[in-house]
Amino acid sequence: MLYRFPNLSVAVITRDSVRQALGSGITAEQIINFLRSHAHPRTASQVPRIPPTITDQICLWELERDRFQFTDGVLYNQFLSSNDFELLRDYAKDLGVLVWENPQKRTMVVGKSGHDEVKRFWKRQKAANS
Repeated sequence: MLYRFPNLSVAVITRDSVRQALGSGITAEQIINFLRSHAHPRTASQVPRIPPTITDQICLWELERDRFQFTDGVLYNQFLSSNDFELLRDYAKDLGVLVWENPQKRTMVVGKSGHDEVKRFWKRQKAANS
């Protein structure tokens, strides 16, 4: 808030301020509704009351924040052969714990909840092949 007078408040909406509000559980739609309901009475005749560039940017900042989904996991790499990689990948897939894979680099991420089971399976396979 830059200025506050009896009939006027002046503030700057920044990416950081919107992200802070989003982090507190306030949605972009709630911010936009607040701005619409507290806009100056002279803007009541304007359609829309809040310029689309402002509402669009607030929505984009919310989408930017929700773009990533974080999951705890364990990275598996350095497989000696493609067959080893595919065997373990398929097992993790069947369990439903495979989060990500890159077959070209023989790398995969298994969800933390399935790591122990995949690790036991891998040890059994190694012991059987020895």
